[in-house]
Amino acid sequence: MNNYIALEISEFSKKMNGYLMMFNYRLANYCVKAEPTAMLPVSVVLGNTEYNFEEVADAIRPDDFTFDVYPKNQNNLQQIIDGVFDMHPEFKMEIKTDKNANDEDVRHVVYTMPDVDKDRRDLLNEISKTFHKECQTSLDACYAKQQAKLVEVFTQMPANEVDEAKTGFKNIYDESKENANKLLDAKLTEIEEGYQRYLSKVEDGGDLGDEMDFSKGIRMDQMEE
Repeated sequence: MNNYIALEISEFSKKMNGYLMMFNYRLANYCVKAEPTAMLPVSVVLGNTEYNFEEVADAIRPDDFTFDVYPKNQNNLQQIIDGVFDMHPEFKMEIKTDKNANDEDVRHVVYTMPDVDKDRRDLLNEISKTFHKECQTSLDACYAKQQAKLVEVFTQMPANEVDEAKTGFKNIYDESKENANKLLDAKLTEIEEGYQRYLSKVEDGGDLGDEMDFSKGIRMDQMEE
């Protein structure tokens, strides 16, 4: 295989992986579990400056369904709440206060993923399948564009090298589509598991929690301690 084709195959693989990464990123941001990537698109405005979430807060996961968010500066807690709400209004929120080693109050926010009831299960399934279809369309378009780009190049190459090159591109395309299917299947399985978890809580008479809408208009000093 000549160097030009080898380079084209490498670039083609990167593009296909990029579409898969974007698909996975979009799926992760419709949370059933507390996915670390869900905080990546969160931005926090302090004064006139916009910061990435990780610049102003630390998040830990006490369990698969919870984020515990600690501001790096206690004075920025409300702005962090606003930033998370802008991206994830569906998260259930509770403000807690602990004591640090110096017996000082430390306020932090616990975010719990919403239950996957039937309506949410149907919505998440529909969204996931839509994202999958868009990813598949992008993979198809990228492959078709790559084939068209090489039509003339292939006329100047030996037949055995053309066959080898076409097989290389086709393998990457097929593997990418298969990986997209696997990502979708994994998300649909996660959604169904979330739904079954919800049904189990209902059957056990568990507390499903209050569905509270924490809008940006609600300030911390208006909430009960």
